[in-house]
Amino acid sequence: MNVLDTVTEGLRIARSSKSLWLFGLFVGLGSSGGGGGQGGPPSPPPDGAPADGSVMLLIALVVAAVAIAALIMRVLSEGALIEGVKRARRGERLSVGEGFREGWAHFGTVLLIDVVYLATTVGSVVLLAAPCLVAAQFIDTLPAVLILGVPAVVIGVPWLVTLYIWQAFATRIAVLEDRRAIDAIRKARLFLHGRLLHGLKLIVAMLLGTLLVMLVSAIVLVPLGLLVAGSFALGGAPLAVALGLLLLVPAVAVLAAIVGTYQSSVWTIGYLTEVEA
Repeated sequence: MNVLDTVTEGLRIARSSKSLWLFGLFVGLGSSGGGGGQGGPPSPPPDGAPADGSVMLLIALVVAAVAIAALIMRVLSEGALIEGVKRARRGERLSVGEGFREGWAHFGTVLLIDVVYLATTVGSVVLLAAPCLVAAQFIDTLPAVLILGVPAVVIGVPWLVTLYIWQAFATRIAVLEDRRAIDAIRKARLFLHGRLLHGLKLIVAMLLGTLLVMLVSAIVLVPLGLLVAGSFALGGAPLAVALGLLLLVPAVAVLAAIVGTYQSSVWTIGYLTEVEA
């Protein structure tokens, strides 16, 4: 497999398959890793007034509903993108409606694969970190604890990368071959045997294409960001917010959609290339 050929084909599909951008948006936002701090506890109400419990409950319910909807769309979108990329390679087009149907048809399988991957990853990290955490309770010197952590890193990094590649192939096998989750995971293990280098090349292709998209997008996003920042000095916060919503937010959404579509395309192209060889 040629890395540059994969990057080129993935970028072509991501650029031309605009019907996949809705699904790419959720995959792109999901793969960007969310996280970060909460910014500390919420500020107390002014004048020491107690917080309205019903309002806090309503906010919590809205946040939970949005999170669940985002998770559903993230899982559904992955299945839709895989099917869409397969059709795009044949010169066919997957409509948004067809994408929802295809994504929902494989929703349970893709979700179960994701859950197995997440549980295995978390369990692996806990097992690898456990010796260091236990040693830290009995060893006073930091260098000694760090030395104990070296084997965990040496073992953990290749293992976690392998899990990531395994999960990516299992998802594509489940969707493209209409297999159940456990069956797809088993076949992905067999498929990965002797193809670890192939998976590493796909990671490189994914990173290279993503970096290229980000660099090209900066040509548009940086001037827009400066325009929004400058509008704050001219018209205050209302003008800056309005320009941000009208210009910056759509541009960032398109960027996330293209990145998500591209990253999913790389793995689908990589799997199909090996199967068709």
